[in-house]
Amino acid sequence: MICRFFSGLLLLSVTGHLIAGENAAAWVLTFEDEFDGPKLDYDKWTPEDPWGVERNDELQGYVIQAFEQNEGILQIRCEKKPTFYDGRKRDYRSGMMTTYRKFSQTFGKFEMRCRVPRGQGLWPAIWLLPDPLAWPPEIDILEILGHETDRVYLSNHWIDPDNPDGDSGSQTGEYKGPDFSEDFHTFGVEWESGEIRWYVDGVLRHKALKNVPEEPMYILVNLAVGGWAEAPDASTVFPAVLEIDYVRVWERE
Repeated sequence: MICRFFSGLLLLSVTGHLIAGENAAAWVLTFEDEFDGPKLDYDKWTPEDPWGVERNDELQGYVIQAFEQNEGILQIRCEKKPTFYDGRKRDYRSGMMTTYRKFSQTFGKFEMRCRVPRGQGLWPAIWLLPDPLAWPPEIDILEILGHETDRVYLSNHWIDPDNPDGDSGSQTGEYKGPDFSEDFHTFGVEWESGEIRWYVDGVLRHKALKNVPEEPMYILVNLAVGGWAEAPDASTVFPAVLEIDYVRVWERE
């Protein structure tokens, strides 16, 4: 399915996408959304949080109106508009989409190309959770805080074997690069048995070799407000937009 030219060079798949690396010939595309249609593809995505509850002291409610798709770009729009979510009124509304019950995979390469919004209190992310619903484990492919859009956080969370009923263990890498709000960039992981590798624009930036999950996981993409990112302030411009060019997943041939 993939034509190999030379080891270590770019490889061209039958879908027309370039895959980099010495082992590129081993990757086979299993999920893809280029967001070329007039609206979000509900056969691939569900535009809601499958848990349906507040988490991390976040300030937004998730609504289906947050999604707009045009000319091959999906926008998740966060607005300072009231909405009712998880039993109470929220001052902000935004979007989350997931592949829960539609696509999950054990191991593989997961990648998104996007441009993140800038602004105090904004928290865009792409991450993986277990199918069926559980937590942990969790693999965070991308987390960025809106007040420091040149720094990306790359994390693995797991059940602490010394405290299986309590808090999780975690390992987080940080990469300081360009301002990721100024242009589109790719963020991805290669997840295999015993190893997770994080890539930013195709360059390896972090690695985990312990407590690597070995179960099917689904994809979540969202734009949160508050929580770890803290509350927006007067400098935060709304609407804030997370722009997504594509989401792709491969598995080993």
